[in-house]
Amino acid sequence: MKKIKSLLNKVILNGKSWFPGMTLLNSNGDVDTTTFGYDYVIRTTTFLRTKSIQQKFYEIPPADFMTIEVGEGGWLEQITQNLEFNAAGDFESGIQNISGGKSEIPEVDVAISPKTYPIVTWAKGYKYSIAELQKALAANNWDVVKAKTDALKKNWDLGIQQIAFLGSLSSAGVTGLLNLAEPTADSSTLTKNISDMDSSEFAEFVQVVLGLFYANSNSTALPDTFIMPMDDYLGLSGPVSAAFPMVSKLEYLEKAFKASTGKANFKIQGLAYAMAANNAGYVSAGGSNRYVLYVNDPETVRMSIPTQFTLNSPGTSNNYQWAGVGYGQYTGVQNYRPRQVYYFDHD
Repeated sequence: MKKIKSLLNKVILNGKSWFPGMTLLNSNGDVDTTTFGYDYVIRTTTFLRTKSIQQKFYEIPPADFMTIEVGEGGWLEQITQNLEFNAAGDFESGIQNISGGKSEIPEVDVAISPKTYPIVTWAKGYKYSIAELQKALAANNWDVVKAKTDALKKNWDLGIQQIAFLGSLSSAGVTGLLNLAEPTADSSTLTKNISDMDSSEFAEFVQVVLGLFYANSNSTALPDTFIMPMDDYLGLSGPVSAAFPMVSKLEYLEKAFKASTGKANFKIQGLAYAMAANNAGYVSAGGSNRYVLYVNDPETVRMSIPTQFTLNSPGTSNNYQWAGVGYGQYTGVQNYRPRQVYYFDHD
């Protein structure tokens, strides 16, 4: 099993080591950089395809995991959210002794406390020249300008994706869903992958996991989402036990969570960023296999895109070279109810 998972990790990472800041990708394969360029030899019997095969990346919509708010707070420096607290006191303190004559009426009160998150402004550019355009036209099989603007947009999309889950190492206060500062991080409940558990270990985990979340929330909430490392998630296709080979661990876990929480929309999702090999330097120095049990609503976790990606028109100062810029703004993941997010970790 360990050998299979090691191979699976290599498939997910395309057989390459990963380091902080590197985009998860499943590329076209090892590329010989000496072949880059317009100039290459073809024969008279060569058929040259007009469409290029683009590089493939690990892509998963952050909006499937949290609320993404777009357009609020554009070009400002931070987002502040007030949290309201009830200071009404004990209910029975309001009981009146009618026979005792006139008495003071206890009062309720409320208070607010602000939480502030920074807004990051981002921009990258691209350039092209008449020489590049003419060479591409001569080759007649590549739109170099479109390729560069597509690359710029892809850079934004992949960057926002990584910020959503892992945050930033260079921007203070910008954290992702997997490395929020305030939620409880439990490193004792899970000591191995769920897919590696025998039937007794699996049954015990299912029995205790929701109770831990409920107690952590001060008995105020039950979760609706469970994120787990992708390699472990894929391993849940195995049976709960040899005695019940027709029921997979994933089916059993989904059914148990939906029944116990009363939430028919409960989701279990695999995520490559939750694997230790992919979050080193973000979740912990060496990385951790991180599982997240949480309530997926905007009052618990959300991310903001105050200014959506915008690509301006290229300009030129010499009518030979053109330059354009793509820009946008984003925040990290905002966590307003930390007790409704619970981490489970193991190495």
